[in-house]
Amino acid sequence: MKSLQVEVTLLSPLQLGSGKADVILDSEAVHDRYGLPYFPGKRFKGLLYESAVEMAEISNGSWFTREEVDALFGHGSSDTVAMRIDNLTLNDYEKKQEQWNYLQTSFPELFDKDALWESYTSVRYQTAIDENGIADEGSLHNLRVVDADVDVDARLKFTGSICLLQDVPKAQEILKKALMNLRYAGAKRNRGCGHIRCRLVDVSKGK
Repeated sequence: MKSLQVEVTLLSPLQLGSGKADVILDSEAVHDRYGLPYFPGKRFKGLLYESAVEMAEISNGSWFTREEVDALFGHGSSDTVAMRIDNLTLNDYEKKQEQWNYLQTSFPELFDKDALWESYTSVRYQTAIDENGIADEGSLHNLRVVDADVDVDARLKFTGSICLLQDVPKAQEILKKALMNLRYAGAKRNRGCGHIRCRLVDVSKGK
């Protein structure tokens, strides 16, 4: 088994919808029970597959074929699981979880999930404009996005593992090109959200 470490850097706010809403928000974003954002591995795998297929089509099969992409991502007639992608999390994620679990348990009146979650996010308000340049009545919507520049010194980054469980031809080449090509994720991409940069940061061999 080989483990490839991948890094996703936010170049603009990211809206990965959780499928939940409330009386205040029309669309909430994905986060864990402590209020820390993460990038679901299953969703990232789907985006990476679409990017790999695009690269196979662009090269007309000279880099790798659609069949090789399908074999790696487990699409088509094969039941073999060749690859697993874990959830992508913030740097020092386990340490952050441990710290916030202690604070929220020991001082619940001072530290809660909402406060932590809001420190990583902001709420965007949007409305539809008619042909006369006037906002349509009842069209106001709001959604929560993960901010790209929470840290003033660096862009927010998610890291995770891509585990190659089977020997698939050109697997690393497929992943490298797909990651380079993957530039957008999430919703509201036409509203300035979802611009990302992906890369492999380390390659190691396991038993």
